[in-house]
Amino acid sequence: MVDEVFLQRAVSIRRNYLKVTNNMNFYTTKVNNVISALDDILEKLSKLQESATNDKIKNDRATTEKTAVELNNIILELELEGKKLEGYIDPLNKEIEKLALEEQELYRQIQEKNSHLSDEQIIESVRKRLEEENLS
Repeated sequence: MVDEVFLQRAVSIRRNYLKVTNNMNFYTTKVNNVISALDDILEKLSKLQESATNDKIKNDRATTEKTAVELNNIILELELEGKKLEGYIDPLNKEIEKLALEEQELYRQIQEKNSHLSDEQIIESVRKRLEEENLS
């Protein structure tokens, strides 16, 4: 059937995939923290809007400048939280994309080396090996 070297690579790819998915709880917690921080930012924006509306009635330049500074600080905080979110998601996406490319390349190599096997036979060989390794 499929050469052992290909089956070992399939096992390696599957282990890496499972490692990434097992870390999802960590990433979920981090993303939930960012979401909570974003909710706090929305609350700050709402309070700032209310304050700005009241200040508009007063038509006071000092309070208008203070509001602008506060808005700028909120925007900076929002950018920071956005970067945190990217920092959690981007590596995860890159790792999943890398594994998908490795899987596609491995499948292509298996097909090339085993042109006499059908797709179903190749898939069955890999599935069987993954089951033997308790990775299904």
